[in-house]
Amino acid sequence: MVQHVIVPVDGSDASWRAVDAAVALGRCCDASVEVVEVVFDQPDVAEAVTRLADRVGTHDTEGVTITTRVELAAESVAGAVERLIEQQPDALVAMASHGRGRSAALLGSVTEELLQRTFGPILVVGPKVTSPGFAGPIVTTVDGSEASESVLPLAAAWGIELGSEPWIVEVADPDVVVAPDVNESAYPARLARGLSHDSGHSVQFEVLHGHVVHDEVVSFADSISASLIVASTHGRTGMSRFVIGSTAAAFVRHASCPVLLVRPPHLVATDREGTT
Repeated sequence: MVQHVIVPVDGSDASWRAVDAAVALGRCCDASVEVVEVVFDQPDVAEAVTRLADRVGTHDTEGVTITTRVELAAESVAGAVERLIEQQPDALVAMASHGRGRSAALLGSVTEELLQRTFGPILVVGPKVTSPGFAGPIVTTVDGSEASESVLPLAAAWGIELGSEPWIVEVADPDVVVAPDVNESAYPARLARGLSHDSGHSVQFEVLHGHVVHDEVVSFADSISASLIVASTHGRTGMSRFVIGSTAAAFVRHASCPVLLVRPPHLVATDREGTT
């Protein structure tokens, strides 16, 4: 599934945190890693080449084929990365967030623009991810919307690739009274059965209770030592005018594991139509 990981960096320590996650993923999937820095002036190329070579040498890359590339761009960083993705359709982009802000802004303009330009997914390494690894379960959350459910096949595919068990999680409002004859786990259980049937692998499910979705999901992910949260950028309450919804952004901000973000295809199409 994952054959090549592209990691855009900008020279900051924060951006290089994604390199460690990409290398860990490369070891699991036998994927190569390419660290890319985008510059806008020809005189900056040589310095960037040296900087990348020196910095890669400070990271543990044993067992992974890792290369560096300096892209000279005339437009945005996201535009340059998009061209690399077009040249390598099987590539996955891994990026670090800087952890500031309360919404999509924390992800940085490059990640936001890439999610507007491409279908993704993009692996985002949040500020609380310390030692990324991919041996644990995969968590994805659903809320009854098609957007949230659209990532389930991807979660199953990653689970198969990594040898990890997917969990489908729904967060229920504890103030809502459920009738005695209603099985509150029926919805995630149905999705888990369908995904298990389609993928041929075991899928678990859980209903959590709380007022703040990201708090419950992140806490649950920590409790099972999850290695990844897979999330749609928008769910039932997400507004399409925002590139990334508040819940998805909060996953990135608070999770101790990376988050695989996917922007629903119909929103990508809307973005593209709006720019033409």
